[in-house]
Amino acid sequence: MAAMKKYPPCISCGCTGNNCKVPGDPTRYEWPELVGLDILPAKATIERTNPNVAVIVLDAHCAHLTDFCCNRVWLCPDASGIVREIPMIG
Repeated sequence: MAAMKKYPPCISCGCTGNNCKVPGDPTRYEWPELVGLDILPAKATIERTNPNVAVIVLDAHCAHLTDFCCNRVWLCPDASGIVREIPMIG
């Protein structure tokens, strides 16, 4: 049996993306410019621009937990390893 990926403890929130922002917060919560780019440089960009999140790269099926975590970003690639959905917190 393959080992399950380890995820960081979830800091729960009831929002996704920019809906999680508070006024005046300069932190990035969404990265629409990464759609269409290779997955690993996209992951590095998210980690560099928001060091408070764990970036989890999914497989091409993009199956993931449905809880909302303010400290996690799912990266959903296509079969070629290209980001296909807007990465965002939640």
